[in-house]
Amino acid sequence: MSKTKIVFFGGSKGGVGKSTTSHLACLGAILCNQAAAYVLTDPDRKIRNKGRPYEVLDGTDPDELAKILKGSQSTSGGWLIIDGGGNRPAFDSAIAEEADLCIFSFRPSHEDLDTVTDDMERISNALAWPTAWPTNLFAIPAAQSFINRLSKKFPSRVITKPIPFVNSASDLLADSLDSPSPPVRRLARRVFSVMEEQFERRSVKTAKRVAAG
Repeated sequence: MSKTKIVFFGGSKGGVGKSTTSHLACLGAILCNQAAAYVLTDPDRKIRNKGRPYEVLDGTDPDELAKILKGSQSTSGGWLIIDGGGNRPAFDSAIAEEADLCIFSFRPSHEDLDTVTDDMERISNALAWPTAWPTNLFAIPAAQSFINRLSKKFPSRVITKPIPFVNSASDLLADSLDSPSPPVRRLARRVFSVMEEQFERRSVKTAKRVAAG
């Protein structure tokens, strides 16, 4: 029986898409017939659980978050998606130790590149994932240069399938998510598929490392 898979979307910079990506991953899991729960950890954000087909948990209190993490150890299957807040490096390091997979979101800017570089140097097992990525043909080459630079510095630690910018994805952060739009549903499936792929790759690497002693 498989255990609950814990994925942490963190990073020091705010506004890079951690929350949107976390909700997309949860929605995508549900659309792919897998159980999922979203965990809010930023005390400055409001719990929004209306109309969502996945469970929404309040982990803004450290004691409650500890209970959620402990409870996941006795729950089989499904995904626990933890949404981190910005500018909490110590928190990120602590949750990265608990998670099976740690992902830092970043957008195509020099500031984001600097921040995600610092985060990945600090947490050696984390991956970086380009989010809210431009789809305009004229903007794609410049955006791709940020992926190339980060991939060169951190080989095999950058997810090279960016999450494209979708206007209606903002609906995920609304008070109620009653009926996600078709573009959001498609994007959610895509995000979940890539996340699941990265999780499996990490699991295989871990198994090989353990077998090698």
